[in-house]
Amino acid sequence: MSDETPKPYQPKIDRRTALIWVGVVGAATAVGAGVVVYGHKTGGKAEAQGYGTDPKLVEPEKAPWPRIMSEAQLQTAAILADFILPASGTAPAASALGIPDFVDEWVSAPYPDQLKDRPVILEGLDRLTPSIQPPEGRQAALEALAKSDDEKTRAFFKRFRALTIGAYYTTEAGFKDIGYIGNVARTSDPGPSAAVKAALEVQLVKLGL
Repeated sequence: MSDETPKPYQPKIDRRTALIWVGVVGAATAVGAGVVVYGHKTGGKAEAQGYGTDPKLVEPEKAPWPRIMSEAQLQTAAILADFILPASGTAPAASALGIPDFVDEWVSAPYPDQLKDRPVILEGLDRLTPSIQPPEGRQAALEALAKSDDEKTRAFFKRFRALTIGAYYTTEAGFKDIGYIGNVARTSDPGPSAAVKAALEVQLVKLGL
């Protein structure tokens, strides 16, 4: 990533998509039940109303909680996400896919695991913001973040990186980047390649077959 000033990040995904990502990433990482559990309660009082056990996402603009990240936190999240997963070849940068919106939705959700991540992510973004604004020295600051021995900083970077990668590789662009094509019907079966056949033959010889 260069030290050139990037264009300010603009939200790219709607709440329905972001909420789906919350559920998928939560299930994939086994750290949360996403949008299929009731809101977390603290001291007997619900912090925010969740979707319950029967979520209805046909009206995403009516999500029962607001996104809570500030504009500065969102911009820092975009810069950090692109440091973790920059554009490469045909693969777009993380911010181009709306990863900062997903992070905003994740830390805003009122569920136990998301509430656990909330202070880690928000405080981490707040600590990082001054060192990457303005852009001079931004790359050095990001590299220092990734190598930091500070316990809080390490916890923040590790969690933010996991969320960024988890969300990115649930997208079509992410699937394409790793060569995953899913359940695609084939018109023919070419069989094993010559290299596979040769390797198999060597093993069969070893077994005396």
